[in-house]
Amino acid sequence: MKNEAGVGTILALGLLIATLGIFSAGSFFSMHLLVNTRLQATTESIALAATDALRGVSSGYPCIVAKDIAANNQLVLERCRIVGFEVFIETSLELMGLEHKARARAGPKLTATL
Repeated sequence: MKNEAGVGTILALGLLIATLGIFSAGSFFSMHLLVNTRLQATTESIALAATDALRGVSSGYPCIVAKDIAANNQLVLERCRIVGFEVFIETSLELMGLEHKARARAGPKLTATL
């Protein structure tokens, strides 16, 4: 094969496609990391609001408050559990076929004294 005209164009297109693939995969991965971080922060806020309702700082029943806040943020409240003065919350969010889950606990931190 003596005619090498156009080989550089094919090589450049191949490198361009590979670079775009790497950047696309990185964008997809970073988007899901961002979604997980936001979901965790929102779940912690929901747990704090439910704890405020439990202590009487705000009005409403803790799990109903949690469900309303989750619905306003387009999340699914998987579980709301009250143990003593602590509230345990689990939420989920489905995005692009992947399900993201988060858990949070809020309440007084009890320390044992010896």
